[in-house]
Amino acid sequence: MGALATSPLQLGQLARETWGSYDAAAIAQLYGLADDACYQMRVYKAPADDQELVPAYGNVRNGLEIKPGSLIFGFALPCVVMSDTIESNGPQASFTVQIRDVSLERDWFDDPLAGLFLANYKPTSEMLMYVNFGDDPCLPSDWNFLCAPYPVVGSGLFMVDIQSTANATQRIELVFGVLEVCG
Repeated sequence: MGALATSPLQLGQLARETWGSYDAAAIAQLYGLADDACYQMRVYKAPADDQELVPAYGNVRNGLEIKPGSLIFGFALPCVVMSDTIESNGPQASFTVQIRDVSLERDWFDDPLAGLFLANYKPTSEMLMYVNFGDDPCLPSDWNFLCAPYPVVGSGLFMVDIQSTANATQRIELVFGVLEVCG
């Protein structure tokens, strides 16, 4: 007798199926891929490590290559902590972003999108133990799922254009969640 696949995303206490829950609907689309040997989960980050410190009102263009046949399912943004307490300024969102699919010559957004709309800050008791990334203490964030997985076609090249809207230098890390095709 075959076992039903259980997506690890369904086990999260903040992603369970409840009325009006967007995450549960997005997770249901990924459910069948949980045990599929054709895909493995990978994360991609933009901008590159040497470009993530963006000066006040600065602009960073970063190329991103994802294996064709893969599926982009969402984004994650680190949350910068203001002190050693639970207080947080929420997701790092002082930037706008435009993502261009080079193969399709298509922009993802009509206008550059505020980083706040790519965040999914869901604090839980487990998050009280934050981790340090470089000089900034950060809380992990949850995935912000796309309404449907985005198929990577053609060359798999994307141009990520990030514009800082802060009046000071800041670290910007936009993480892409990808189910990369194997083989």
